Amino acid sequence: MKKLDFFATTMTGIEDIAAHEVKELLGCKVTPDIGKVFYKSNLDSVYILNVAARTLNKVMLNLCRSRFRDLDDIYRLSRGIDYSWLIDPDQSFAVRSERVGSHDFTSIDVSRVVGQAVIDSYLETSRVRLKVNLDSPDVEIYCLVRGDEFLMGVNLTGESLHKRGYRIYEHPAAIKPTLAAAMLFLSGWKGRGRLIDPMCGGATIPIEAAYIARKIAPNKSRRNYNFLKLKIFSCSEFMHLREQTLKKEEARKPEVYGMEKYRVHLEGGMRNAEEAGVSGDIRFKLGDATVTSDYPEEHFDFFVVNPPYGIRMTPKRIKLERLYELFLSAVKEVSDNAILVLITAAKRKFRKALEKVDLEVLSYREVLYGHLNTTIFKCRT
Repeated sequence: MKKLDFFATTMTGIEDIAAHEVKELLGCKVTPDIGKVFYKSNLDSVYILNVAARTLNKVMLNLCRSRFRDLDDIYRLSRGIDYSWLIDPDQSFAVRSERVGSHDFTSIDVSRVVGQAVIDSYLETSRVRLKVNLDSPDVEIYCLVRGDEFLMGVNLTGESLHKRGYRIYEHPAAIKPTLAAAMLFLSGWKGRGRLIDPMCGGATIPIEAAYIARKIAPNKSRRNYNFLKLKIFSCSEFMHLREQTLKKEEARKPEVYGMEKYRVHLEGGMRNAEEAGVSGDIRFKLGDATVTSDYPEEHFDFFVVNPPYGIRMTPKRIKLERLYELFLSAVKEVSDNAILVLITAAKRKFRKALEKVDLEVLSYREVLYGHLNTTIFKCRT
């Protein structure tokens, strides 16, 4: 089969990291965009990315990408697509839409217009009126209206890939695994050297670090994918490629550490690591990240951490800037020439702490984390 156009969604601010990962996994040209990456490949790419990608949320078949003026244009663009090669006559569909920018219509209007266009197109080509099922459709069509751009695709993943399935303990300020993986890639972690998350909470960062080190596919246990409902995909081919991907897993033991101040979170993180199948790959320790003597007596090459931002988890009786200063001082004292990657929504306070401790900032980037504007800093101790 000829190569098809696809795009995959990711977090805004890590598109270049996601694009590099897709290129590494597929060996094809990848173009980053706002909150997504575009590529052209065969159907096998869908199987590979849904099992092995660490920084992606959803993989989509690209049906349309065009400029538009109004809802009539959106109807015309959607109406001009042949859906009969994707959807069986007895299958149902739904349209999920997002809208960014200023328009005289809503995302609900987009879904309504596109839904009617899909019905009309299918009726003309197949003489069948497709059924709409908003709750559990066989085929989910995704539309994005951003400014004057209209993007339309078929959701081949289903529920977002950031839901790995190992989080049985929910930390109140847990980081998404996709973002944790992006931070690990940014640090340069490939499984060599010694890595610690000294505020590990539910252990998402150590788990993802162990996954990367051992080449464990992050969605190895997942079975429910939207693409399996589409007639152009083969369940047997998927299972074969999945098994080939899982065979790349390595048995070696990485040096990954997780330290946490609160016992309840540490024990929860240990349970998550056990559920993820990497409890034997992470060395857990009860300790305060601001206290030098609490750190393991090891030399660390990588510190990757998601500290309090001053929103949910800031300790009482201590100011956030002071917390950052104490933490950075401890990191500087227990390490030499190590890489620190940290995410925070309190950018100014963290910068002030950096100036006081005199750590070198190698790079930083803005990341939209949900509705929160955060910054990822990469520093050298």
